[in-house]
Formats: sequence, structure tokens, C-alpha cells
Amino acid sequence: MKQKFYSRRTQFHGCTPECLEKMMKCSVLLSLCLTPNVVKADAFSSAHDMVPQTKPSTDLSVADVYSVTQQSHLLKGVVKDAKGEPIIGANVVVKGSTNGVVTDLDGKYELRNVPSNAVVQISYIGYLTQEFKAGELSTLDVKLLEDTQKLDEVVVVGYGVQKKKDLTGAVAVLKLDDVKTSPVSSVDEMMQGKLSGVNVMPDNMPGGGVAVRIRGFSTVRNNDPLYIIDGVPVENGINFLNPNDIESMQVLKDASSASIYGARAANGVVIISTKKGKQGKMTVNFDAYTGFQEAAKSLRMLNAQQYGDMLWTAMTNDGKTPANDIYGNGTTAVIPSYLDKAQTIPSDDVDWVQEILRKAIVQSYNLSFSKADDTSSQLFSAGYFDQNGLMKYTGFRRLNGRFNSEWKLFNKHAIIGENISLSHDWGVGATNNSALSGMLYNAYKYMSIIPVYDNNGNFAGNPFGDIENPLGSLYRNKDNNEHNTRIMGNAYIQISPIDGLTFKSNFGTDYKNYNLRDYSPKFSEINVLQALSTLTNTNSGRFNWVFTNTLNYLKSFGLNDVNVLLGTESLRNRYEYFTATRKGFAFDDENFHYLNAGGTSDQTNTGSMEQYSMTSYFGKIDYSFNNRYLAAFTLRRDGSSRLGKNKWGNFPAVSLGWRISNEAFFHSNLISDLKLRFGWGQNGNSDIPAYSTIDSYSSNQDYSNYPMDGSQSSVYTGYTQTRTSNPNLKWETTTQTNLGLDLGLLNNELLLTVDLFNKDTKDLLYARPLVSTVGGTNATMWDNIGKMNNKGVEVEINYKKSLDKDFGINVGMNLSVIRNKMTGLSNGVSYIGIPNTMLHSVNFDQEISRSAVGHPIASFYVYKADGLFQSQQEIDSYVNSSGEKLQPNAHPGDIRFVDMNGDGKIDGNDRSFVGSPHPDLTAGLTLGFNYKNFDFSAFFSGSFGNDVYNLTKYLGEFFNQSQYNKNSTILNAWTPTHTNTSVPRVTQDDPNNNIRPSSYYIENGSYVRLKNLKVGYQLPKNILSLLNVQNAYLYLQATNLFTITSYDGIDPEVGLQSYTSSSRNLDMGIDRGIYPLSRSYTFGVNVAF
Repeated sequence: MKQKFYSRRTQFHGCTPECLEKMMKCSVLLSLCLTPNVVKADAFSSAHDMVPQTKPSTDLSVADVYSVTQQSHLLKGVVKDAKGEPIIGANVVVKGSTNGVVTDLDGKYELRNVPSNAVVQISYIGYLTQEFKAGELSTLDVKLLEDTQKLDEVVVVGYGVQKKKDLTGAVAVLKLDDVKTSPVSSVDEMMQGKLSGVNVMPDNMPGGGVAVRIRGFSTVRNNDPLYIIDGVPVENGINFLNPNDIESMQVLKDASSASIYGARAANGVVIISTKKGKQGKMTVNFDAYTGFQEAAKSLRMLNAQQYGDMLWTAMTNDGKTPANDIYGNGTTAVIPSYLDKAQTIPSDDVDWVQEILRKAIVQSYNLSFSKADDTSSQLFSAGYFDQNGLMKYTGFRRLNGRFNSEWKLFNKHAIIGENISLSHDWGVGATNNSALSGMLYNAYKYMSIIPVYDNNGNFAGNPFGDIENPLGSLYRNKDNNEHNTRIMGNAYIQISPIDGLTFKSNFGTDYKNYNLRDYSPKFSEINVLQALSTLTNTNSGRFNWVFTNTLNYLKSFGLNDVNVLLGTESLRNRYEYFTATRKGFAFDDENFHYLNAGGTSDQTNTGSMEQYSMTSYFGKIDYSFNNRYLAAFTLRRDGSSRLGKNKWGNFPAVSLGWRISNEAFFHSNLISDLKLRFGWGQNGNSDIPAYSTIDSYSSNQDYSNYPMDGSQSSVYTGYTQTRTSNPNLKWETTTQTNLGLDLGLLNNELLLTVDLFNKDTKDLLYARPLVSTVGGTNATMWDNIGKMNNKGVEVEINYKKSLDKDFGINVGMNLSVIRNKMTGLSNGVSYIGIPNTMLHSVNFDQEISRSAVGHPIASFYVYKADGLFQSQQEIDSYVNSSGEKLQPNAHPGDIRFVDMNGDGKIDGNDRSFVGSPHPDLTAGLTLGFNYKNFDFSAFFSGSFGNDVYNLTKYLGEFFNQSQYNKNSTILNAWTPTHTNTSVPRVTQDDPNNNIRPSSYYIENGSYVRLKNLKVGYQLPKNILSLLNVQNAYLYLQATNLFTITSYDGIDPEVGLQSYTSSSRNLDMGIDRGIYPLSRSYTFGVNVAF
């Protein structure tokens, strides 16, 4: 049976001596029989003998140990960690008894009535337990060593910390040492594949978007989790953070753990705590890595001759005589010497995908200074990150600075501190994953026969179509850096007037400024012309402040531990932006890329501002009885300015835990820890535009002119309605139930965590379409329109074993099965899709995804393809009940489509839900071992059962739009002599409309990827002494070394189309030429002085 440690600062009383002696005798008998082995530890006291740790001592009788009236004395001392820093709250007990105390703020303790033949046990979560014979010792100073198997057992939760063994909610901890050297720009991207129930979808661009989804999709709008950094909520991503500044990172997944944050926590919470100064003399740490990246995979397009040959085949299949302005009109396609009459553009054979890609340098440098003593701590850090883009003339750079400090006053009864971070990043990106303007997709479409430059040294134009030279486009964009400056931080004061009572006040701010000068110089490339140079300036600022006050009371009495938290919180968020445009610049030199250098005849500007605020009251009670029975209750009341009549919402939660392994009846040599958890709670969401509950109007000289005086020859500028209000909007509410199991085996060498959850969201917030007679000049109105469900299972398994002093192994695995489904729609909404205004630029006017009742969000809604017609006889026999051909315009080699509704014709009513971008299973596997000073780790991630809609086939495998190049897969197209293929025949006319949205585009996106491979070496102590450094670690690392998948596109891990649009969750898993996944090779060093 595990020993119970009670957090008390006084002696245990309440029994007569006879009663106490009986209790002690029973306790020691159980202890001697059931206590599992305790790992050896270290101490720095020289006046004692350590009790053997492999088994209970056999030279002590019950009477010897517990003769409490004989030879009892006072034992006092200090408990510290390996670095000499005092440990607050360590348990010091006479083993097998209720005689125990905990260490104070200085790590000191005084334990009275200690029998000379007793065993004193000293323990603290995250450290190895130590036991000593008391003897006649009056002073016992102990140094506890960290237990590497249990370092994650103290976690940061809402407005405080908690021992993981006492958690009743679902909380995941990211081990930062395993991921902080990953060569990616955003901290949240480092979670990818590492935690169960957490799905990370990056867009792969340097400094680009990252979407984190915790336990699926809870809503149709913003599914991003709430990020809390040192108590300050932040928005718009966390790629401004330096990974080396982070001390801990926790993910609160269920409602019982996250509901303390109320209305902002429906999508989960990510809590980040930054580093503070460490006890001891000043330490200087230098961390750096450098290496290069390359595209893990790229598509192969047709070369110049192959394109001509396939074009001839397409025209022949259509019964035409092949002819083309470039390839001639002979029996075969002929590559000419020049592509234009002026003979300035020679023919070539360019691989345009490789032409715009490159090997790219990635590097990171970080320097920190850390110091702390008994009264203060300080940490200063500076960092630089530089990642060149895989596409030429693109990249991302970031500068970071941080200063964290803390002071302990009035004998540590008051603590004041601050954390402040400054970051500035800048870079040039490229349009990604878009059908019309995506840079990689343009390279796919650009003809191989076109050279990079013409004979005059200019970027060669395109005689086939209206796409500009891909490399020229990147070059002309090279100076358009996006700049982000971010300042965030907090200041706090913590007062502890009496033992157990703590008041904390925290004020935090987050300010972000964005600036872009987007300059487009004039140029002419045959069919692409920009006659006037254009500059658009965009500037925006977001300022967020939060003021939090909490009162916390921790009390232990007898076998009861109670932790009460009360608090209030207020926040305000303000966002403002403006844009201005001018055309007609006399010079394209970078020094003239300013508005006042442009013409004044054609200038525009616009701007707006919005702000919202929230006020909250919250409380939480944590209760533990005898370290076995755990309970927590949370209630938060939020008031949001974004809602009208229903501003206030209440969000409760309750959770229970039972540590079965601490029961007297439980004894097992195999199971060292067993706990059951149950949680239920609610979270809210009011993430809508700030003024959706009130009407708005605007004046525009072009759109709001009225003949107000009845005159037929003159008009006056009035107002038009731009927003239809809905004052009855309600909170979107998510109710979640969680059932969890925590299991430790083999003295916690093997740890298993299993969670089952069900999450229901009602009153979904959505801008639903309005009929014209209701909406007037406004097409939508925000409303509560439906319900959504997520349910799933999460499993985490970790095994760590030291086989001897030189060799150890560790294995970690996580599995997640999550099912998403829309369960209801109302108020006239039959389905939800991306706005029609986006369809043209995103999907070539094709509606591909819909969210409807009974199906996952953003499922593919298409025609169902059923192979290819192999003969005219098959076409003729594919008829309805009246004998009419279902596809009368089809030819052998065309796609057969299924009459899904059985009405005897193939039309839009036959579209159905076929495939989903959501995986059936996601998994992560970490394998590692260490031998002496060497360590090795390999990390695999996988996704199974997800589908990808490969829209690159739209132009890549169909000749309907023959002005664009084709994918090399079209060489496998159907012909009368080559029928064993799934690629339809090539045709320009396409009378069967093979190109329509169908399951032909849908492919299995399952994959297994070697995500990270790392080999490291810790320099031995003798070399460290020669170098006069405390520690030095060298490593080699490679990422994305290989991917096993059947997907034909560039990468099966396809995220969102947009990472900023309000409808971003309605469009995912569609490949329009996504940014290439990078394979990287880096060398790094970590040095401490």
C-alpha cells in the first residue's frame, strides 16, 4: 500500500496515547507487508545511515519502532533539491505513523517526538523518496533528487498549480525538452503528434498559420484553443514566443479542468508558463542550431514534348485535327525555336516547380542569463530565429527579448514580480493552397516550354494564358515584408498574511502591431499586364488587457485537504486597422515604396475599429480525503459585451477521483498506482463580431444615393444598412463529460492514461443567409442555428526503464479516436458551406465541402464516381428504368457517375457526402534510449482513415483548360490499348463533364511519417572542466525523413485553406497546391556557463 503524506504544518493530534499506539502498530504492519520498493536517493547529511531501499528493514520490530514514549526527541533540518534550492511543502514523517510535518518557505522543518529507532521518510512530488534511521540525530539536512519518471506530476492548471496525482480532469503535459529544438517557427506546431486528443494542422510556410484542435471541432467558427501565457490570454497565435523561454506547457482538454476559464474555454486551454531565475549563482545558457531544409516531395509535371503529345491526343480523341499556335499543325507536336513572332522568347524545357524551390537555411540562436537567491530571482533572454522559405525570395525572421523577475518581501509573506516579452518578426510569404493565386499551383500550371528569362533578360511572358511568370511573381514580391511587433507581459503581487491564505493580483497586457507595404511594380508579360505600379499600406493594432484577482485558501485537517479559490477577472480587447492605396509611381526603387510617392488621381482608403469586454466571477473547491477520494467543483459566471439581452452565462463543472491503489484492501506487486476520474462541465462561446446584436448603417457615395427631394435630376447621399441585428443571440454552450483512468505499473515504470469523452455543443453561432426581403442590403444575420457532437477515446502509454547505470530506454505512444457530427440545424439553415464569394478564387467556383446534419463538419459533397467506361456497350447499357442512357454524352474512357437518388438522371441532386477530412485514428510514437553520454530518439506520427480532396487534378489531369500544364500522372490516361488505369481519357471538349466535383478527386490520406530523428552527446565532466563550462550538449537532428502513404499529391497532411478567415473550419483537407513539407537537417549545441 502506498504511504500517505499529509500536508500539515503542525503535529497530528486528536487521539489518546493508547489509541495512537494501536493505529501506529496497524499501520506499520500494513506498511511492512505492502509497501512497494523505494528507489535509492542521495542525501548530504553525514551523520546518519540510509535504510536499505530494496525491502523493508527486518531488524526492526513493531515495538521497537513505535515505542513513542521511549527515547523520543526533536529532529529538524532543511530539505533542498540538487541545485541547493529549498523545497517548499516536502513531507517529513515518521514512517508508518501520523506524526509528520511539511517544510516551510525556506525548506525547513521541525519534527517532534521522533523515536530513536524510527524510520524518517522524506518525500515530495517529482522527487525520489528517501528514508533514514533517526538514531540520536537532532539535525538531518536532506537533498532530494529528481525522479525523472515523475517530473510531470506537478502541473499548472487554472489560476494555480496542482499535483498531477490529485487531478480529476483531463490534462496533457508537453515535454518541452523533446521538442524545443524542432526547426519550426511556432511553439504550437511543436505539439504535433505529441499529445492525445490534440490535432495540429500547420500550413508549412515559415511563420505561417497553425491550427490546433483539441478534441475535435466544437463549433463552425473559431475552434482555436484559449492560450494563457503567464496568466494573460492571447489571440492570433503564439508564433511570437521563443520556445527556449518556456518552462512548462499544459493542455486542459475537458470541461472540468478548463471550465475555470468559462466562456473562452470551449475549445480547450493551453497554459504556458515562462522560465524564471534558478537558485544559485548566475548561469549563462547558450542554445543554437543551424541547418538546411528542402522540399520533402514535389509533383512532376509534363515536360515540353510530353505536353505537346498529350495535347495532340486530346484533340484527336475529340475528332479534331490537331493544331496549336505554338506546337504547329502537323501530325505530331513540334517544339518551335521561339514562342513569339519577335523571337525574344526561345523555347525551353523548365521544371517550374524546381525552379521556384530551393534548399533553405534555418538557424536559431538564444542566450539567457539566470540568477536567484532567497529573496529574488531574475531571468533575461534574447533570441534570433531565421528560416528561409523553400520558395525563393520568401522567409521569416524573428527577434525575441524577455525579462522575468520576482522579489520576496516581508519574510516571504509578499511576492511581487513581472514577466515582459518583446518580439519583432518580419518576412515575405506566398499565397498558399488557393486555386487561382496559389504560388505553387501557378508553378504547376505554367508551361515547361516557357523559359525563365527572355533574350532581353526580362522574365519571360506566357503566350498560353494569363498566369504571370512564377519566379517573376516571387521576385516582384520580395520586398513586401510583413512586420509584426508584439509586447506582452504581466505584473503581479502575491500576499500571504496567514498560513494557507494567499491573495494574488495580476494585471496583464498584450499589444500587437501589424504593418505591410504591399508594392506591385508595373510590368508586362504578353498576356499579363500591370500598367501602373501600385502600393497598398495596411496597418493594424490590437490591444488586450486583463485584470485578475484571486483569493486562495489551502487547509489540511486530519485526513482532509481543502483548496478554495475565489476570483474576479475583467478584460478588454480593442482592434483597429486602416488600409490606403495609391497607383502610378514614377520609380519602382524601394526608396519610393511610400504612399506620398504615388499619384493622387486614383487613391482609396478604408478603416474600422471594434472592441469588446468581458467581466467574470469564478470559484473552485478542491477536496481530498485521505489521499484517496478527490472532488472538485467549479463555477464561473461570465458577462460579454458582444451579446445583447443574454450577456450573462453560468458555466459549472464537477469532477471526482478515486485513488484505488491507496485503499487498504488493494495490494498488488504489479500495479503501483490506480486512479479513476469522472468529470462533467460546461463552457461557453461568444466569438462573434463585436456589434452583431445591433444594426449598423454606412454612407457611400456610390451605393447610398437617394432622390430625397423628389427631383429626377439630383440625388443625395444617405445611408444603407450593413448589418442586420439579432438582440436575442445566446451563448453557444458546450457540455462535456469525461471518464478517465490513470494506471501505473512496475513501480510506475509503465504509465497508462485512458480518457473517454462526449462533447455536445448547442446554439451554434453562425451568420445565416437572409431572404432579400428581410435582409435588405445585408445578406446575413448572426443567429443560433444548430448543434454539434464530438466523442472519442484518448490513450497515452509511457515506459521508462534504467537497465543499469549506463543504459536506459523510453517509449511513449499516444492514440486518439475522435468522431465529429453535426446533430442539428435550425432557423431555415439546411447546411453550412463556405461563402459563395470565396468559391471562385478558392475552388474554381466548385462547391466541394458542406456541413450538414448527420455528417462531420466540412465533409466532401460531390458526385460519386464508379470507375471508367471501358466500351460503348457499357455506356449503352447504363440506362434508367425507361431505357434512357444515364450518361448519353460519355465515351469509352470517361468516368461513370452514380445515380444516387435513383431518379433516372445524373444531375446536381445526385451529389452526396463521400469522404471526410477527419481521421479515424491519429497516433504518435516516440522511441528513445541512452547509453552513457549518448542519447537517441525517433518520433513517428500517423493519421489513418482521413480523406484528401486532390484539387490539383482539376487542371493537372483534365485538358478542358489546355492553356495550363498537366501532371505527369496524365501519361497514365485511359486509351483503347491501355485500359487498366483509373485516369480518364484526355479530352478538350469533355462532353461527359468528367471534371465535375466527384469522388474521383478523393484519395486516402492515411500516412505514417518519421517526424523526427535525433542523436545527442553530453560532454563528460573532465572535458567540461577543461572548457570551464557547467554543461554542454551536442546533437544532430533530422525531420520528416520519410512518409509512407498512398496519396498521390505533394503531402497527405492537408490543413485548412485559410488560417484567418472566420469560415476557415468549413474548408479543410482540400489540396490546391499546398506549401511543400520541409525535410530538415540541423546541428545544435546547448551550453551552460
